Amino acid sequence: MDKKSKSKKIAVWLVTLFFMIGLPLVTLYVSERIAREMLTLPLRVWVVDFPERFTVNVLLVLALFNLLYILPRKWFMFTGMLLSGLLIVFAYANKVKLELRSSPISLGDFALLNELGGLEQPIGVNIPLLIGIGLVFLVLTVAIFKAVPKLKENWIAKISIFLVSALFLGMLWTDKPFSPMEKAQFGNTWWKLELALMRNGVFGNFVMLAKQSNIEPPEGFSAKNMKAISEKYQPAEETDEEKPNVIFLMSESFIDPYSFGEEHFAEDPIPNFRRLYGESLHGGMYSSEFGGGTANVEFEALTGFSMQFMPANFVPYQLYVKKPLPSAAFAFREADYETTAIHSYYGWFYQRESVYRQLGFNRFISGEFMDLDYSNDAGKGFPKDRHITDSVIAALDKTEGLDFIHAVSTEGHMPYRMTEESEFLKTGTLPDDTRQYLNKFTEKMHSVDEELGRMVAEIEARDEPAVLVFFGDHYPSFPDNEAVYGANGTEVANDLLGDYDDFIATHKVPYFIWQSDGNQSVELDVSPNQFGAIALEMAGVQGNEVTAILDDLREQGDAVIPYNQWQAQMGQQTQEMKDLQMVQYDLLHGKRYSEYLMPDLVRIPSPDYHLGLYPEMDAQKVVETPESYDLYIKGAPKFSEVLVDGEATAADWQTAGEGLAIFSIPKQQIEKNAEIQLIVSNSRGAVLRQSDVFTVEETIETSKQ
Repeated sequence: MDKKSKSKKIAVWLVTLFFMIGLPLVTLYVSERIAREMLTLPLRVWVVDFPERFTVNVLLVLALFNLLYILPRKWFMFTGMLLSGLLIVFAYANKVKLELRSSPISLGDFALLNELGGLEQPIGVNIPLLIGIGLVFLVLTVAIFKAVPKLKENWIAKISIFLVSALFLGMLWTDKPFSPMEKAQFGNTWWKLELALMRNGVFGNFVMLAKQSNIEPPEGFSAKNMKAISEKYQPAEETDEEKPNVIFLMSESFIDPYSFGEEHFAEDPIPNFRRLYGESLHGGMYSSEFGGGTANVEFEALTGFSMQFMPANFVPYQLYVKKPLPSAAFAFREADYETTAIHSYYGWFYQRESVYRQLGFNRFISGEFMDLDYSNDAGKGFPKDRHITDSVIAALDKTEGLDFIHAVSTEGHMPYRMTEESEFLKTGTLPDDTRQYLNKFTEKMHSVDEELGRMVAEIEARDEPAVLVFFGDHYPSFPDNEAVYGANGTEVANDLLGDYDDFIATHKVPYFIWQSDGNQSVELDVSPNQFGAIALEMAGVQGNEVTAILDDLREQGDAVIPYNQWQAQMGQQTQEMKDLQMVQYDLLHGKRYSEYLMPDLVRIPSPDYHLGLYPEMDAQKVVETPESYDLYIKGAPKFSEVLVDGEATAADWQTAGEGLAIFSIPKQQIEKNAEIQLIVSNSRGAVLRQSDVFTVEETIETSKQ
């Protein structure tokens, strides 16, 4: 072989080696840099702090690229370049979704590609950049097929590398013979999925989510059996009685403090709850969660589905709610109710902004659209429940017809830091650490109870019947659970996970369903998925096939679906429960036979779904005073940002009632012809709502004061 041929061969092998190792690593580097523009963990810190997870990502991209090595050399280079581009685009898509929804791409998102044009915040496309990238790709493709010489290939090496790559990818997916992800301690943070992304890496995290979304069908699942279920269950007809407003109020970590022992209390901290509980349908709600997982209890309450039909620690809001699901909101909406969801924290939390639309709500009032004491960004703790009460009453006042409102309050949320004294707990009956943890928790429960009393009083003052479903989501978690629950504390539960009685003691949460008319004291223990069916029955509103199954379960005395791990103590699942599981699997993971077998079960989301109580922010007028220009804006929450000629400008806020807010800007900070706009953004900088641009000259009025 002459020197020229040898040099050519070396050059080809070096280029080949680049496509085998260099290009995958460059792709990983670029992809991580793109995605981490929206994250707080820099690439170099990730590599140092999570070296095992970084290594899995490296091996993953190497395996993906070298799976293509089985192709002829030029086609390997071409497809490798194509794969690199696709992975970088995928990383950019993650960045966009993190900005809009504060969560990474999951497998279910690919089913929504045809809906990208309908995003509330359309994605800008840099056409010149795309053309430039396309031209570079074209030049490189021509170079590969024209300039790379054809050399004999080592097919033993190619097949070996292909097989090793395939085996690693198979092991990564099946966890056999061992799990690389488990060895590297991959994990999820369901309440905040971007944390998992920054720790697991863009590609490793996607594979983990894809694996977790793969659920095997229940025994007997088929189109034939789904048809039999559709014929078996028929919801009760709507009644002719006057319909009530229906309010769900899920209170974060709310339980009866007396659960820790009434003898430790000098005074009842929750008298309103205790009175309403005794007067109403009431009992224990068997929560699937402890200390967290609010969205899972909410998912059950709204849909009628059960967390016992899916693997532990999954969060349907994050993984599965990509298409419409049957829900209490859809059922009430079909009966001409206005449907409103309310949550005083960030709207992106648990992806509620998009999930609530798929569950049939007309609007979602999140913390960004409330006149909170301080914004959630201020770091001063979770909003007080009075904002929930105010929002519920505002929603009732705004609509002329009937309302279904689902509200999630957060005042009871952890942390429960030690507090030395409280008017409610006695001293001397509990260890000091235990008592000091309970002091703070009990004070929160008392404040929640006061707002519960105010809400009921406000409802009673209205000349409209109402049903209020009140429940906590789960037992609270303390910095030291052993000091509170264990033998050295209240002795409520010594083994929260391993003992049945202790498990139930920390999962059975009190609830009540109060009616303004015809209220009766009845005791019934339930799973949270019964709340929608019971509320529809009380309101005389027709449900669906899911609520029909739940109605049958209650009639048979099976209102509690047994925990998977405690079926020996609680009993096996009944046939009705298995039928419910099939419907749930079909709609969340299957082929959605239910959409045509049960045409009244799944509805179309509201085309007018919007964030905030009001669909728009409108400038009503500008009033000139000696010192300022006062902007009167309809539908603008307290923490709206005022832009003057595109720059954020400080403005004093006050409410004028009925959704009208006044933003006062000193005259020296604004010219009459300046362009003004108000925007509402979330904590990630995504714009949720914006007003039209206006000027002082267009809308000015002179104050007569």
